[in-house]
Amino acid sequence: MDEQRDSRAGDDSAVRFLHTSDWQLGMTRWFLKEGDGEAQARYSADRLEAVRGLGRLAQERGAEFIVVAGDVFESNTLPDRDFQRSLDVIRELPVPVYLLPGNHDALDATSIYHRRVFGEVEEKGVHVLRDSSPVEVRPGVEIVGAPLTTRAPDVDVLAEALEELEPTGGVRIAVAHGQVAGFGAEVGATLSLDAVAAAVEKRAVHYVAVGDSHSTQRLDGEGRVWFSGSPETTDYDDKERDSGNVLVVDAWPDRAPHVETVRVGQWDFRAMERDFADAGDARAWLDELRMLSDKSRTCVKYSLRGTLNLIADAELKRGLREIEPSFAALYRRGSGSEVTVVPEDGDIDSLGVNGFPLDAAERLKARTADLTLAEDDRRTAADALALLARLAGTGK
Repeated sequence: MDEQRDSRAGDDSAVRFLHTSDWQLGMTRWFLKEGDGEAQARYSADRLEAVRGLGRLAQERGAEFIVVAGDVFESNTLPDRDFQRSLDVIRELPVPVYLLPGNHDALDATSIYHRRVFGEVEEKGVHVLRDSSPVEVRPGVEIVGAPLTTRAPDVDVLAEALEELEPTGGVRIAVAHGQVAGFGAEVGATLSLDAVAAAVEKRAVHYVAVGDSHSTQRLDGEGRVWFSGSPETTDYDDKERDSGNVLVVDAWPDRAPHVETVRVGQWDFRAMERDFADAGDARAWLDELRMLSDKSRTCVKYSLRGTLNLIADAELKRGLREIEPSFAALYRRGSGSEVTVVPEDGDIDSLGVNGFPLDAAERLKARTADLTLAEDDRRTAADALALLARLAGTGK
């Protein structure tokens, strides 16, 4: 931090700012609303706290302003309570903030940015980038927005914003929202790096802050174009690889910017896949779950495959029931998850049942091994046997 401050000392042409995007304030996740919705309430509060954290970081690092590259709000129809609480946090930020309409909060006829309050908060330093006219932050520093006016644009709004720009001797920052061709989201990709390269070549732009992807990613060789990612995790790590960050950017008119990734998010969304061959594998996975830190802010969706005997399956289910309340969410995926219960010698005796339950258990065990039955029938028998084990007390 000190090194970067020193590199700008006495250089009025240098500027430091925060690049962030995809706050999507008001977002809900179905798996957090289960039960009493306590996890969703905490998640919503932490998303607002992440924005407050950006303000603190801006002060600590000497950032002059914050640019939000689209999707500030979850939708244009945000409930009044969610909108007002979000706006209260935004206008309390200690440095100016520039908000770009994205696809979730597009600048269409129903846009949230048409609300009168945005005219009132501008004097508090909350600015909406409604068009592509350069906005002077201070002498020598400009911002050019490429706002979306529809949820599904079919043109390169960034290229259009950059095309008419004249060269500048200061620092000019472009702010855009959308997928970039060549970076893993070809369907719907509308932003091309060719227009950026041309604008950089003629010194019309020096850094491009992009939103839409919730994962942090550099998009060009010189580090002039970045996805900042969302400052708080929004999806599982099989889709969202590196979220929960903000970028601290130092920009100059005569050299490539310096970009630092700073972790600010608190939540962890994990997609887990495990294959079981025996009870040891199941116990190891349960231990792995128990060792995860900050479980109240951790969501886990899991896929389990393989085979377990009756006792190991009961032990697994018991373990999951015991640790599930510690997590914000812990649930089995709806597809791609299948553990086959294969009873072994001694399993039935270990249930400690007599009479009709013992007879039922023996019959079910025989059905699981009867190859003349359809596979679905054998699986149903195995599931019934596992349920009997739990009801008998093994799985408690």
